[in-house]
Amino acid sequence: MLFVEAPLVAAQGASEAAGAAATGAMLAGAAPVMAVAPPMGGEEVSMLFTSAIAAHAAQFLAATGVGVAQRGMLAGSSATAAAMYAATDAAAAAQLAL
Repeated sequence: MLFVEAPLVAAQGASEAAGAAATGAMLAGAAPVMAVAPPMGGEEVSMLFTSAIAAHAAQFLAATGVGVAQRGMLAGSSATAAAMYAATDAAAAAQLAL
C-alpha cells in the first residue's frame, strides 16, 4: 500500500482548479482594459509609448494565459493521481485480504 493521502491530493486538484478559474476570470476581465491603452498625447512619442504599453500588455496576457493553462493541467493531473492512488490502495488491500 502506498503512503499517499488520496483525499488530500484530490483536494489539491480542486484547489488548483479553483485557482486557475479565478486567475482566468481576472485576466479575462482585465484584458480589454490592458489591451487598449489610451494615448497620453497626440505627439509621436506618446503614440510610440502607447504602442509599447499595448505590446507589453499583450505579452503579459499571453504569458499569464499559459500559466493558467498549466495550472489547469496540474489540477487535472492531481485529480487523476488521486483516483489512481485510491484504486491502487484498494487493489492492494484486496490482495492483502486474500
